[in-house]
Amino acid sequence: MLNSVFRYLGSLRCTIWLIVSLLAVFSIGFFLPQRSLVGKDAYLKWAASEPFLGKIDQALHLTEIFTAPVTLALWVAFFVNLLLVMRQRIPLVLAKIKADPEKALKAQGGSGLCYSIELDEAAQERLPEMLAGLGYRLYGSTGRFLAVKNRLSPLASLLFHLSFFLLLVGWLLAFYTRFNGFVDVAQHEPFLGQISRYNASPRLPKLGSPPQIKLQVESVLPEVTQGVVTDIKVTFKDETGRSHEIGINRPYKDGYASVLFNDLGISPLFVLEDASGREIDGAYVKLDVLKGKKDHFSMQGYRVDALYYPDHAVVQGKDTTRSEEFKNPAFHLEVSRGGKPIAAGTLHPGEALQLDGVRLGFREQNFWVRLLVTQEYGRDFIYAGFLVALIALGWRLIYYRRELTGVVQETDGKRILQLTAKGDFYKALAQDEFDRTVQRLGNWVKT
Repeated sequence: MLNSVFRYLGSLRCTIWLIVSLLAVFSIGFFLPQRSLVGKDAYLKWAASEPFLGKIDQALHLTEIFTAPVTLALWVAFFVNLLLVMRQRIPLVLAKIKADPEKALKAQGGSGLCYSIELDEAAQERLPEMLAGLGYRLYGSTGRFLAVKNRLSPLASLLFHLSFFLLLVGWLLAFYTRFNGFVDVAQHEPFLGQISRYNASPRLPKLGSPPQIKLQVESVLPEVTQGVVTDIKVTFKDETGRSHEIGINRPYKDGYASVLFNDLGISPLFVLEDASGREIDGAYVKLDVLKGKKDHFSMQGYRVDALYYPDHAVVQGKDTTRSEEFKNPAFHLEVSRGGKPIAAGTLHPGEALQLDGVRLGFREQNFWVRLLVTQEYGRDFIYAGFLVALIALGWRLIYYRRELTGVVQETDGKRILQLTAKGDFYKALAQDEFDRTVQRLGNWVKT
């Protein structure tokens, strides 16, 4: 019973079924939104609104299909199948590359492309040299031989199978060591890698520790084209004091960790002063107010709602912005305390809003950036796996194995070389090549 199971697991039919099943499972992930993409809150809201579908999903993990138990089981079966296939093929491949002339002559038995060339004794002695000039190595005697071109090519199939295991190791390392999290850092603000600084809950690695990224943002320079932010240059210093620059799709990499720009926000300096001008409180506050969004902050019990105008103008008595360029920044502030409105007004840098006995001043404008910090090991194995697979495919399909078996016979006083040719793939291409090879051998014989 157990032998039958292993025999089926190592069969081509099982391989086909496993590939089809994995493709079917992956198609679910492409058509059904996955929990990791929509977010935990959105998923819980959907599950609450659709309790029946939510129970089905809890049972089958359809919204986590790439890591669902059924998917993992299929992957385990696939690699067991791969191991069993390799176990069967290794002896066959090793036997094939031994290049046994008698075995090859017996195996071909006249099958393949057949040619005849008339030889003399001198030409027969020169056969190894002539075949070597065509890329073939002769095994056996000049009267009964096997000539092989690209003898080791069958090893490429084993190399191709090995690439899958490199990909497996890489995927496992990447999955269990993956970390990603978003952190908001303002200009001149240090970030020392504290987990508490990340927004919400970062994805922590199941193995290993989070990245030890330490940096201080020095400058943030948005690049604006025709009134639209098209790029950004974020300059920061690492813990050694070296400067680095990142931008849109231009990450900073430190070993297996990377830092990528994700979002931009405004970080103005607001200061609260008493009537004598003494500073009571002040802070650079991070506000998400670009593209017309409204945000708020608190200071000394005051709630301040803010709207931002990067290129402020007043049109028909209303605040607006002429463009997205940061030419004339201004904030429209609405200040309240205990739910009671106190004051409102629009401020440019250097201006202040009078409250009940104190002043809220807008001193200067800076930026903050949202950075995506990631770390995962295993990429080297994944890259190596793809590279090995490409090398193996090129080796196997381009430098494919060609065989010539030859027997010299005496017929009517003539010495005749009977050649049988066989190629691994591309019958038409192989026949053209063998025709040219035999023609060149015939020309050499005549000379």
